[in-house]
Amino acid sequence: MKRILMVVSAFVAMLIVGGNMVTTASAQEVQTERSEQGATVVESSENGELAAAIKADSTLQNRGAEAVIAPKDAYVVVYLNLTGDKPKIDSIYIPKPKPITKAEDVSDESTEAVEEVVEEPVEEVTTAVPNKRFERVIVRGAGRNRYGKYTSQCAAHVNGRLSRAGYYSNGHAYQILAQFPSVVNGYKGVKIPDLSKVSADKRYATVLHMHRQAADYVKAHLDISKLVPGKYYVVNMYYSTSPYMLQFFYSARKQGTGNYGTHVGVLYYDTKHQAWIVEHNIHGSVYYDALVSILGGSSNPNKYGITSISRVSK
Repeated sequence: MKRILMVVSAFVAMLIVGGNMVTTASAQEVQTERSEQGATVVESSENGELAAAIKADSTLQNRGAEAVIAPKDAYVVVYLNLTGDKPKIDSIYIPKPKPITKAEDVSDESTEAVEEVVEEPVEEVTTAVPNKRFERVIVRGAGRNRYGKYTSQCAAHVNGRLSRAGYYSNGHAYQILAQFPSVVNGYKGVKIPDLSKVSADKRYATVLHMHRQAADYVKAHLDISKLVPGKYYVVNMYYSTSPYMLQFFYSARKQGTGNYGTHVGVLYYDTKHQAWIVEHNIHGSVYYDALVSILGGSSNPNKYGITSISRVSK
């Protein structure tokens, strides 16, 4: 009996983290599986508050072998796992909420304000860092706007991702990069076509060819060693089958954004995997791609490629 009381006391002590008592009645799990394309696909349970908290921010999803990547600014939730043959004590991380103060995103559907997590930036470094091989990870249903709500839009996810990192951006894919200093812009290295001189049936192919040329320019001129770990970048991208190819082209020309791509993502250095990662939302599923794997246009086997990069700033 004395031994049992000691174990229970230890378990209760583990539940008190940072002066907060956190409890849960049952364990929630995040499972991974392999997709047909060889990418890791992560799915989270829809039952319970813990799963909802994990899925509320795609940055907490698995990008490798573990179920959850714990941020520095988070609560530790310790709970009794009863799903196996024997009870055991497990733990999980939930971000500490902080309110946002910026204006609403014009491309988001909801204007309801919620609390967001602000990530602390890492200090700048000037020395080269490793850029190891990274295999694509796909997190289904993880697209989140700045209010933590599900979104299938790539731009809304980027604006939400940057909001959680303490930055503000808004607009569509062809608008976001113009709000920040350019690192490399492939469209400045290619000829922008005059579609009024191109027959209607060839305009889509003409714009796609321009995108691929711009992507080739970025691949040839980007110096990855000059990118700064701990800083965030946004990437304009083409998507070869996008229904917005011509619409965004005309809008970008009219507004003078200098970016014509229909797709957008966030570029940052993942210290866990020691690799530069591009996070982007495709139809509600968040993709984590190695930067080097989606550079180029004509040589790029993917449906998407990077055409421009800007460095995020406040």
